Amino acid sequence: MGGPADVRLQSDASSRLFTPAEANALIPPLERIFLRLDPKLARMRELRELVEDFESYYGEGLGEAPKADREVYAACLQERSELDRSIQGDIDEVLAFGCEVKDLHRGLVDFPARIGTEIAYLCWQRGETQIGWWHTLGSGFAGRKALLPQTER
Repeated sequence: MGGPADVRLQSDASSRLFTPAEANALIPPLERIFLRLDPKLARMRELRELVEDFESYYGEGLGEAPKADREVYAACLQERSELDRSIQGDIDEVLAFGCEVKDLHRGLVDFPARIGTEIAYLCWQRGETQIGWWHTLGSGFAGRKALLPQTER
C-alpha cells in the first residue's frame, strides 16, 4: 500500500453508532487530518525507497559501507521512525472520533451505524462533501449502496 507497515487503523474501544448527521459533522476535521497526512505519507514512501536502496546495494555489508552512507542510512531510519509515530498520531486522532480508517491513502473512513435493523457502516471517501453511502459490515467499499432518506433510520 505504500504506507507505514505497523499503523493501527481501528480503535480497540467499543464502537459507537453514528447518524448520518453526526458523521457529516466530522467531515471537515477528517479532511484537515488527511491533508496533514499527505506530505507525511509521501515522505514515508521516499524514505522506504531510500532504505531499500541502501539495503539492496550494501546487503550484509552495510556495516562496512562508507561512513557518510552509514550516517545517511541511520538518519533515514530515524526519520522514518519519527514519521511513523506522527502518522500514527494522526490516525489515532481519527480513531478517537469513533470511526475506522479503512484505507489511509484513499482517505476511506467507515462510521458504525444502524441502517434499518442492521448494524452497518456509513462510508465516506476523501473528497466527498457528505455521507452518501453505506455498506454491510462484511461487504466493504465494493458493496457500497446509496444512502437514501429511508435508509438513514
